[in-house]
Amino acid sequence: MAKLEIYLNEYNIPMDNTVYFPLASGQLRAYAESIPDIRDNYQFMPFIFIRDNPDHILKQYNNPAVVGFSCSMWNINLSLEVARRVKERFPNCLVVFGGPSVPLDAFSFLCNYPFIDITVRGEGEYTFSEILLTLLKARDFGFINGISWRSSDGVIYRESDRQLEDNLDVFPSPYLSGVYEYLWSTGIKFQAVVETNRGCPFKCSYCFWGHGKKLRLYSLERVREVADWCGRNRIEYVFCADSNFGILRRDLEIARYFVDAKQKYGFPDKFRACYGKNAEETIFQIGDLLHEHDMEKGITLSRQSNDTQTLNNVGRRNIKQSVYNNLQKRYNAKNIPVYTELILGLPGETYHSFISGLETILQSGMRNQIIVYICEVYPNTELADPSYQKRFGIKTIKVPLTEIHGSIRPDNIPKEYNEIVIGTSTMPTEDWMRALVISWIMQLLHGLKLGFHVLDYMVRQHNIKYTSFFEYLVDCRPGRVLGKTIRGFQLWANHISKGGGRGCINRKFGDIYWEPEESAYLDICQVKDEFYRELYQVCREYIGGDDKGLMEVIEYQKQIIPDISDYGDNKTFARQVVIYGRKSNKMVRAMGGIT
Repeated sequence: MAKLEIYLNEYNIPMDNTVYFPLASGQLRAYAESIPDIRDNYQFMPFIFIRDNPDHILKQYNNPAVVGFSCSMWNINLSLEVARRVKERFPNCLVVFGGPSVPLDAFSFLCNYPFIDITVRGEGEYTFSEILLTLLKARDFGFINGISWRSSDGVIYRESDRQLEDNLDVFPSPYLSGVYEYLWSTGIKFQAVVETNRGCPFKCSYCFWGHGKKLRLYSLERVREVADWCGRNRIEYVFCADSNFGILRRDLEIARYFVDAKQKYGFPDKFRACYGKNAEETIFQIGDLLHEHDMEKGITLSRQSNDTQTLNNVGRRNIKQSVYNNLQKRYNAKNIPVYTELILGLPGETYHSFISGLETILQSGMRNQIIVYICEVYPNTELADPSYQKRFGIKTIKVPLTEIHGSIRPDNIPKEYNEIVIGTSTMPTEDWMRALVISWIMQLLHGLKLGFHVLDYMVRQHNIKYTSFFEYLVDCRPGRVLGKTIRGFQLWANHISKGGGRGCINRKFGDIYWEPEESAYLDICQVKDEFYRELYQVCREYIGGDDKGLMEVIEYQKQIIPDISDYGDNKTFARQVVIYGRKSNKMVRAMGGIT
């Protein structure tokens, strides 16, 4: 008797010929294949894991018994379209949806999409395997915890939540179990997402990651083996999917595992993590270790907001500013790149509190990046709750999803959208747009280093405020290059507020999406001499007269910004300097450095 076919769909975002392994699909398959009854009765077909035209995806199906979809905001509409067509063509197959974009309360979701049979809440290894085992006997899925499902007579049921597994090692690693081995022959370049724990003890209203759940750990031996696997298989880029890497003392040992792998095999080249906010010493030691071996992608010292009331509104507590400043000094002393993150549009933030918070961080000694994100509304978060939005006067809009540094979406693939905040009761949309423009100017001049030393000079010698100068640029829009750049930022902020996508297309530098400030940087680098003549004039006017030192620092600033010709072609320049160099403090020529 032929085995029943299982198809797992997890459409990831390609960048040229590079893509992440389908982690969720691999985890489901690795655990399911450890169960004899599943292994004897089912056959897992090749993963379907790259965003593609639905027609092409459907050609990969033969005779599906079970079709699973792992859904995030970058693939939910494509998943729905493929699922609809699969059900239409194979009406008896079982369609299962899971992932962060599937509502925890799935009644309306199942009503709206009658081709979906089951939705899974939360972690899926146990649940998906129980679904497969139950299907061997009947299509009655009652009493499988953690699902909502549609019975044969159309009634929708919601079963109880599933208790989380504390011993994560019971779930085989997809890397170590071999489920990815056949993929080496595809010619695709893979990146790896790894977990060393699950859960998050915090309850930020804009995040669905942890919901205040305790941390549950994989064993150190398991993590060491995964690190070795990444090195042995020449994985260049590893993203650690822990919610707060460095929050545990053992995370320093885990960082050493990946360093050991690089020393042994030459890989991975980079290890990126989302760092915790309160484990000062452990995170510093991790950053020091990774920097020593040229593996870090920048260490995060996140703030999200500097406003106390805003932080209370979103359920977050930051590290003390004094601790933050101390960490800045320690990282700067060792030339370890750090960056911080702010979120624009959080409830309670005003234009003035946002600008004030930005100024505080700039004055704290931040030498690398301040990344400003537009506040996004994710399913299953408090921020998505209508009552929460009403309480804070939150105004949102859905915009096309343009994944930064991801390949430009073809027209023959369903569009994806994300919901963003464009105003609140304390920050009207006009203020939001102005703050967004200020953020892009700051990131262009300070973060991307086009004016880093110039700003530093004017702050020290003329006691100016960074943000006051940025506001001056917005209001006066000087020069051809600077004026065009700032006007472009204003038009793009308005474009987003009306429902346009965030990512910019700049085809001279590759067929991918860029941040607005990155696209502006790439354009300016083509007319660098004219840009610095204009910057000198506007700075001279702002400080109120001639300054020999200003001319010297402008000339120095121009010299340390790399030329496109240094890299041979536009695409190589953009990749090496902007994509790879931005967070790792490599935006300037070695002759200059950031001091």
